[in-house]
Amino acid sequence: MPILTVLTLAALAFLLVLGGWQSQRMAWKEAELERWEEASANPARDLHEALCVDVPFEGRSVGFLPEERAGNVRVYGRSLEDNRAGWRIFVPVDAPACLDAPYVLAEAAFQPLAEAAAPVRMISRWRIETPLQAGAFTPPADPAERTFYAFDASGMAQALGLQDGAIAPGWWLAEDTGEPPAYLTATPPERHFAYAVTWFGMAIALLGVYLVFHAARGRLSFTGRKE
Repeated sequence: MPILTVLTLAALAFLLVLGGWQSQRMAWKEAELERWEEASANPARDLHEALCVDVPFEGRSVGFLPEERAGNVRVYGRSLEDNRAGWRIFVPVDAPACLDAPYVLAEAAFQPLAEAAAPVRMISRWRIETPLQAGAFTPPADPAERTFYAFDASGMAQALGLQDGAIAPGWWLAEDTGEPPAYLTATPPERHFAYAVTWFGMAIALLGVYLVFHAARGRLSFTGRKE
C-alpha cells in the first residue's frame, strides 16, 4: 500500500476518533446537565430524607446537616464555584441510620491552591455527589497528613482516627452553589458540538483532497470507460 494512502488513513482515523470523543463528551454533559436541572427542581432535604426516604441520586440538595465530628481531611480538586484548583476540605458528619457506616463526609470549606494566604471559604449548602474515584495517574494519598487526591474510605477513616468502615462509601456531600458545576459549564455541550464538527469537517476535507489528488493523476475514474 502506498505510503501516502497509509498516512491518509492514519490521519483520517485520528480525526474521526477526535470527533467521536467530542460527540461523546457533548452527550455526557447534556445528560449531566439534565440530571442537575431535575435535581435542582426538588426542594432541599435533610440528610435522612435525601438518603433514606427517597431513592438518592446525584445532585439532590441537602439543606441541613447533623452535627459534625472533630477532624477533617483535604482532597485535591476544583472549586464548584469558579473551577479554581485547590483543596476541598471534608469533615465527617453523623450518617442516617439507613447507611451501613456511622459517618458520611461533607465538604466544609475550600482553600485555593495557588493562593496560600487566601482565606478558607466556608460552605453552607450541600448536594449529594458520587465520591471522586482514583484513576491510573492519581497521586498516592498521605493519610498521615490527611491529604488525598481521590476518595479513600479506609485511608480517610485512618486519618480521622476512626475505625475502618466508619466512612460511608457510596456518597459524599459536596458544595451546592445553586448553579451547575463548573466542570459542566466551563466547556458547555455546544462547544463540544463545535469541536466535533471541526474534527469531522477536517476528516471530510482530508478525504476530499486525497481523492482529488489521485483523480488528477489518473488513478481514479468517476465515469465509465468508453468503448
